[in-house]
Formats: sequence, structure tokens, C-alpha cells
Amino acid sequence: MKKIIMFIGAMTLLFASKALAEYIPVPITAEEAFDAVQLQIDPISGIDSSVVLVDVRSRAEYFWVGSVCQMDTIITSNGTTITPDIGKVKLSNDGRLLTFSVDGMYRRLNVRNVAEATLSPISVNIPFKLWDETAMALVPNPDFTSEVEALALDYKKVIFFCRSGVRTSALTNDFETGLFTEIYEIDQPDGQIGNGGFEGSSYKNVYNGYRGFPDRMTEVQDHFSVSWKDFGFPIKIGMKP
Repeated sequence: MKKIIMFIGAMTLLFASKALAEYIPVPITAEEAFDAVQLQIDPISGIDSSVVLVDVRSRAEYFWVGSVCQMDTIITSNGTTITPDIGKVKLSNDGRLLTFSVDGMYRRLNVRNVAEATLSPISVNIPFKLWDETAMALVPNPDFTSEVEALALDYKKVIFFCRSGVRTSALTNDFETGLFTEIYEIDQPDGQIGNGGFEGSSYKNVYNGYRGFPDRMTEVQDHFSVSWKDFGFPIKIGMKP
């Protein structure tokens, strides 16, 4: 009888481990992620919820490649202060226009008429890996598990993103997923990983090595990009001196 109980216990652990290893975050677009965090709603159902956006890129990527932001205010060249709805602004028309809404009314503004803009980060940076100066390589972040799991004290749902969506598709093995009611990642919803995150795919360098910029014609590729930069959303480079 004792052997049977031990066998059942071992099989339970085996299947539990297998289920955990096969857990894959639900892919959503950068726009769905932006709205979910700013409105505190589930990105799929739209139901009110507590949502946090987590940037798992390295410190260098976060500070110097750019952090995801909301645009708090825009000050025009004639001194007018504009406060976009939920801080949502898109750069479009090859970087010539800012599009946004104010009190529900759609507006466009030529970037030449912008004198100043203030931005603030809307994500938490918890690197999946850290740069080791001695090894000259990225190594696992020893605090990743504890920092992610601590978010469950304040949030029911978490949205991860990395550079392109590859890292976020595999990181759920490193924390207790059951602490959250749902886990999302910014990546191509059709299931083709690597076309989301902060910058999206390089598409075999067909854009001369550039990743993620407004109006990049990724729709001509087999799987278009849903990345933050391809949507033209606000970013801030050099968050830390």
C-alpha cells in the first residue's frame, strides 16, 4: 500500500512538473498590452483587473535601448499643453505625425510643432538575465523568481515582454505561474514567436538590420510584427545617467 501511495505521489509530481514546463503565456499585441495596463483591464476580455507590465530585458536594454512609456504631456511650439487620453500616443507617417485622443476626440500633430514632451515608464524591469562582466556573458538573474512572484501580492495578471518575444515564451519555468490568474506576453497572436516584444523580428535583416520603427511594412512578411516600437508607442532612451 505504501509503495502504491509513493508511486501515485511520484506520478503527480511528474505530471505537475510537465504541466508547468509546457505553460506558455498568451500572446497579445503591444496595443492590447498598453490598453490593459493603462485602463487596468484584462487585454482579452476587457474586464476590470489588476495588471502589471514586466520588461524582462537586461538593464542595458532597458536603460539604453529604450523603456516603454506613456506620454504625460505634449507642449506645442505655441505654448499649448496637451494631455493625451491614457498617455497613448502613436508616432506615424514615417515619424512625421503624432496621433492621439483628447477627451475622446482624435487628433494629429506634426512633430515639428512639438516643443517638449514629458514621458513616464509604465513597466517594471525584472531582467531574466544579467550581464556578468567577469564571464562577459548574460547569466540568469538570481532574483528573477522572487521579484516576479512578489508582484502577485498586488496584481492578478502579468504581461511580459522582451526584445522580440523569444525570451518571454520560455520564462514561465522560473516562477510559480499559479500565483497569477493569467499570464500574457507581447508577441504575435498567431503563435509564431519572435514577432513582438519591444522591437520585433529583424526578418533576416531585410530592413538593413533595423528592428522596430513606425510604419515598418511587416505586413508583407509571413508574420507581421506586433512590437511596441512597430506600433509607434512612446519610449524613453537613457532612463539612467
